[in-house]
Amino acid sequence: MAAVKAKKTVGAPFGNAEEMVRVVYDFAEDAGAIGALELLEASDDIVITEFYALGITELDSAADGASIDVGVSGGTTDLLLDGVAEASFAAGALVQPTIIEGTPNVLPMPFKLASGGKLIQTIVDEALTSGKCEYYFKYHKFGS
Repeated sequence: MAAVKAKKTVGAPFGNAEEMVRVVYDFAEDAGAIGALELLEASDDIVITEFYALGITELDSAADGASIDVGVSGGTTDLLLDGVAEASFAAGALVQPTIIEGTPNVLPMPFKLASGGKLIQTIVDEALTSGKCEYYFKYHKFGS
């Protein structure tokens, strides 16, 4: 599987510390083909406690039909974001996991990401033609 140029590998911080990691998806660096791109890989068991995205320059596609999923590789690929329209990633926009019709479209946080686990962005329905966004993940070591 391909990865964004800014892919991060995160390890467990001290047992009682949380860390925030920022990963950038940039069309100019990563292209925009339909499919999955690795964002983050855990080098140890970690717990993700918070997630959100920020639009830097609006994500766009030829017919405005692309959507974005963010999830776990080999698992639930729409764990954190599920079918979020590209227009939601406008410049300056805050994109967070949401609840639709009373049912979460995401796994409740916190959740464990095992060592070697990867968080991925999947471009769905239509290729992107431009744009840039940042993903933020807050995490801490699993266990003591």
